[in-house]
Amino acid sequence: MKRSILFLTNAYPDFDTAYRGIFIKKMVTALQREGYTLTVVTPKIYRKSRYVEEREGVRVYRFPFLAGDKLLVEYEKIPYVRMMLYYASGLLFTLYGMLKKRCDLIHVHWAIPTGLIGVFCGFFLRRPLLVTIHGSDFRLATARSRLLKTLFLWVCKKANHLISVSEVLKKEMVNLGVPEEKISTFPMGVDEKFIEAGRDRKEIANDRSSTVLSNRNLLPLYNVKLLIQSIPFVLEEEPKTRFIIAGGGKEKDFLEQMVKDLKIEQAVRFIGRVSHETMPELLAQSDVYVSTSLSDGTSVSLLEAMAAGSFPIVTDIPSNAEWVRDGENGYLIPVGDGQILAKKIISAIRGTALLTRSAGENSGIIERKALWSVTIRRTKEIYDGFLMAKTDGTMA
Repeated sequence: MKRSILFLTNAYPDFDTAYRGIFIKKMVTALQREGYTLTVVTPKIYRKSRYVEEREGVRVYRFPFLAGDKLLVEYEKIPYVRMMLYYASGLLFTLYGMLKKRCDLIHVHWAIPTGLIGVFCGFFLRRPLLVTIHGSDFRLATARSRLLKTLFLWVCKKANHLISVSEVLKKEMVNLGVPEEKISTFPMGVDEKFIEAGRDRKEIANDRSSTVLSNRNLLPLYNVKLLIQSIPFVLEEEPKTRFIIAGGGKEKDFLEQMVKDLKIEQAVRFIGRVSHETMPELLAQSDVYVSTSLSDGTSVSLLEAMAAGSFPIVTDIPSNAEWVRDGENGYLIPVGDGQILAKKIISAIRGTALLTRSAGENSGIIERKALWSVTIRRTKEIYDGFLMAKTDGTMA
């Protein structure tokens, strides 16, 4: 049975230090180890990126659309002219990659915008189409316009199978009319090294400061300013506490100025983007992990923090509530309430028994439900079902 898969994805690392699409790359690498042949097609965002390259045994094709070093999510309005080129060149590059590499199945990541290309290629080449819905594509489709919602549902209808990264997302899709039996649910994976780092972590001692970490991007969606606003309240009660802000984004200067205005520079450190290789150690050295995101699919950052034993304090949104039970293995906070966030951080710092107990429980949850080994096993089951059906001639 041939096992040649084409990944059509809206994000894939362009350079060794790139972070966009890092989890897609990790999935590709894991599937390679399982004996699949992988080809990747993705948009060319940056001028310095190559159109075609071989990266660790994977052929990567990047199609142009006059991006000008700017991500699609950075446009306030839909760039219609660029999108026309996006779809035209994306279709050509995908068809070429499929034929050149003799791919037997298309796996699309993000229904919008790449899903539309996947539908046409699957139709023209009569290949099964699998689409992973990550959450941001669902939000984009349901919040912006009726057209995007229609296109999203059309992609879902035409796909042979769908993967949702969270149960909440699956329920919302079913409510829109997507057949439940067509959807599998499991998150993108977590590396075993986060579990290993968590095993070596040290408990809070009375003679050392506690460390609070935020590693979300510095963008409005992740609302890191709420954490900054909470810090003075925490320092009043626990002056030894130290805060690490990891990540980059357009709000960096604004947030740094907030810290200066609040006169809390001595307690806050901005360290920029952290490589995925060094993230396990950083999380294992952090007592508390905070995410103030306004919305999310299943956050891999949260899962990694749980794996490494960092106590999670996250916004009470449905995707977080799938993993965190308030007061048991973490805290859920209302979106936008800095004072409650401060109280929860103080409570966590003082509740060393809760932190110790939850660290073990959370790493166990991730081992059972979210390690890459779990994700890849379930992905293989879906792939092989379609590939065997195709070999047997039971699927058009």
